[in-house]
Amino acid sequence: MTMVLRYEVNDFAPKIPGGSSPVITKRLFNASLALIDGGGAAQPYLAEALPALNSDAWRVFPDGRMETTYKLRPNLTWHDGQLLTADDFVFAYRVYTAPAIAVFIPTPQDRMESVTAVDPRTIVIRWRAPYPDAAALKDSEFEPLPRHLLETGFAGVEQDPAMRDSFLGLPFWTTEYVGAGPYRLERWDPGSQIEGTAFAGHALGKPKIDRVIVRIIGDENATLTTVMAGNADFTADFTLRFEHALILQRQWAAENRGTVMLKRSGPVSNSIQLRPEYVAHPGQLDVRVRKAMAHGIDRQALNDGVFEGQGFVTENVVPEGLPYSAAVDQAIEKHPYDPRRVEQLMAEAGFTRDREGMFAAASGDRFRTEFRAIAGPEFERSQAIMVDTWRRLGFDVASTILPANMVRDAEARHVFAGMATRGGGLLERTHLTSEIGTPANRWVGENRSGWSDSEYDRLYDLFSETLDVPTRTQHAIAMHRLESEHIPIFMLYHAIQVNTVVKGLQGPDPGVPGSGNLTPGTLAHWNIHEWTLQ
Repeated sequence: MTMVLRYEVNDFAPKIPGGSSPVITKRLFNASLALIDGGGAAQPYLAEALPALNSDAWRVFPDGRMETTYKLRPNLTWHDGQLLTADDFVFAYRVYTAPAIAVFIPTPQDRMESVTAVDPRTIVIRWRAPYPDAAALKDSEFEPLPRHLLETGFAGVEQDPAMRDSFLGLPFWTTEYVGAGPYRLERWDPGSQIEGTAFAGHALGKPKIDRVIVRIIGDENATLTTVMAGNADFTADFTLRFEHALILQRQWAAENRGTVMLKRSGPVSNSIQLRPEYVAHPGQLDVRVRKAMAHGIDRQALNDGVFEGQGFVTENVVPEGLPYSAAVDQAIEKHPYDPRRVEQLMAEAGFTRDREGMFAAASGDRFRTEFRAIAGPEFERSQAIMVDTWRRLGFDVASTILPANMVRDAEARHVFAGMATRGGGLLERTHLTSEIGTPANRWVGENRSGWSDSEYDRLYDLFSETLDVPTRTQHAIAMHRLESEHIPIFMLYHAIQVNTVVKGLQGPDPGVPGSGNLTPGTLAHWNIHEWTLQ
């Protein structure tokens, strides 16, 4: 089977950060205690079963500390045939928490107090504080590391921290990687392709497709050509844009050569600048003005103009299909497109139309702001539709574009005058006061609007410490309600991820998108070991 990915990986280590796309690749070669299925639920993977709260396997102590116990499946092995045991998790904890290395994603090992092996198949983790996701330690969270291959190199780091780079430079992490996932790495030609063969010792059974070739194609138009030519059996997330999906629907799929899967992905929103020192106009700090602008967003026009009616426009950050989506949708304050309500709210805020039909204060000071979109066809079309609608309603909104090479600039994410496109990244912690980026913290943080609310912060603290899922969900719903009332963002739609599945390939599952900290997203190839290709 030939699979197309857009982005190259720098390594196969599961906990070295690199965004969503590398995770797609690393899934082929790695395995974790739990696996997120097509419904967004955690299933046992390397573990024989997952700990249940208030059982012997998940104990909570009066001081808030916890202990979780995981029993591994019998006869687990690494790709090289060596036994995979509880000691490999104990070793991984040592590596992931070593101060001299400090390159691994810190969660959840930063919450752990200790990891011990009771016997070759039993792992006990002690936690410093409540950690709601302790049962579902999934991809890129707490994968084991092969002690038999890495212990000597790591011992050198423990003796001399200057050996860090030598340890991380071992070919194990790249061309000689050994994991426990469904496929064993056979060959890696950087920038070109990765080849893997089915691993007979895989915890969930040997994959039914014997060989997988992962082609790295960075240009979406080249990927489109590859699919049309019949040289790709599956294209993963981020490889194609929606406009390519339209072409494939009209030609490739219409000829019964395969299926184009359009699935909900992360939320697309506008962050609204609420820091007085950066804001374009002080009127933007008035929630009535923000509500008026919210009522001036024509989502149906967005759906028709950008997605030809196939999009997922909504005011709800939590996508449809998740268990608590309907409850959030019922709880949040809605702002449907309503020109009459726009006029009412702006009047309440002290703005009426000037001679040119734009909203201005009694002093003549016109309300002016700007909308900065990320460069790219989808975001720029969305911007054009929204700005045109707002201007016709009386809002003086100017358009600017953030170049692609500035998208990852930390300061640029936070310093803008009006509104700024944001693709994905809306977690419950996004709007914490502690997540506000500033020069002092080098713009580290996800709260790009600068909105601060003590009640929201309090609810998040409860959310983070609550183990009972229904109660935790209620805290999340309350946070989403507060967001909708204060409007630090304009929620627009859920992005579309495009996957193509050639005729004869059975098994790809669009699954569910992630939503904040409650529901992890599903990879379309989470069940790749079950796929078949005729």
